[in-house]
Amino acid sequence: MKPAGAAVTLLGLLLAGCNSPKPPVFDFTRLNADGSVYRGTGDYAKQPWACVRDNQTTLVWEVKTAKPGLRYEKSTYTWYNPDENTNGGDAGKRDGGSCTSGRCDTESYKSAVNAKRLCGFSDWRLPQRMEVATIIDGSIFYPGPTIEIKYFPNTPAGSYWAETPFGSHESGAWTWRFDYGYDYVAQKIEPLHVRLVRGTANIKK
Repeated sequence: MKPAGAAVTLLGLLLAGCNSPKPPVFDFTRLNADGSVYRGTGDYAKQPWACVRDNQTTLVWEVKTAKPGLRYEKSTYTWYNPDENTNGGDAGKRDGGSCTSGRCDTESYKSAVNAKRLCGFSDWRLPQRMEVATIIDGSIFYPGPTIEIKYFPNTPAGSYWAETPFGSHESGAWTWRFDYGYDYVAQKIEPLHVRLVRGTANIKK
């Protein structure tokens, strides 16, 4: 007969196992700045890469840099979209963030990255709300970052803009917190991080 203490401990372990989220299964490929498949060691500091392709959704994501520049990890941007057909009724704020290159808003940043043809592409954009969800690793707890850092290094565990406006709140748009791994609505005038994406998502519902 097992001691009562052992039984309680076993029960606790079983309950903990039931409540622990299972790590999602990702399938990523690193890409060089010219769009070719990365063949390096995976040590970003010594052999960096520029983008990551999600082989499940077919989306390609930008990778941030540790050194100040266009894609600097610590740069922030206000949400700005002058297109009345897609901005949810409020264009947001132009040049209200803090960055090391050009104007610090999402529209300007997107244009600058496209001009550079990052990884050979010129169709970079802000991701939609549910596209960001596909790279969130919900098995990683606070303080995060809730993402596979071996593929996405230089990822501050902060809030990142999505393109998706909040329907009933014109001055708000969806964001994702990479410290907790959930989405919420922020004011478009707030300076937050950005990770651009390109391609058409193949998302299983």
